Amino acid sequence: MAAVGEDGALHVVGGGQCLDRYASIYGTQYEQALAAHPGDPVRAVEAFFGVVLGRIANPSVPAGCLITQSAAQSPTLKEENSAQVRRLLDVQRQRVRTALADSSADPRTLDELAAFVVAVNQSLAVLSRADSPDAELRSVAWLACTTVADTLARSVPEDVAHG
Repeated sequence: MAAVGEDGALHVVGGGQCLDRYASIYGTQYEQALAAHPGDPVRAVEAFFGVVLGRIANPSVPAGCLITQSAAQSPTLKEENSAQVRRLLDVQRQRVRTALADSSADPRTLDELAAFVVAVNQSLAVLSRADSPDAELRSVAWLACTTVADTLARSVPEDVAHG
């Protein structure tokens, strides 16, 4: 539940607890998907987006993502709620980054790809709130996986590529 306080900021009553519960439910699913394909970071990202698309398609779950919606309201949230949203996004990015670590790509590329995957995830949540068709959401996820695969393939060090 949210209310505007005397300071003009949006105060989320129990918001921190709601975000923590939401993050623990889906975070566990994301973590399991990302860890399900050790040594194959592209398959791990595909599995991650499979969980994302499954959550979006689940009619018993409200459209969008609580973290995404909270991030969109971040400028009006109390500072501690805004910081919590940032931490949750950082945890998600770190989970993806860990799954990508099985690649021989340089650390900067892996950091950039992890940020990209999280950005696409958040974009899918926004698109789902706008009632984008499932086929469109799947296409976005597929293109993201293709981008990850292509980027990793291009970033293989020369000595590894030519064995």
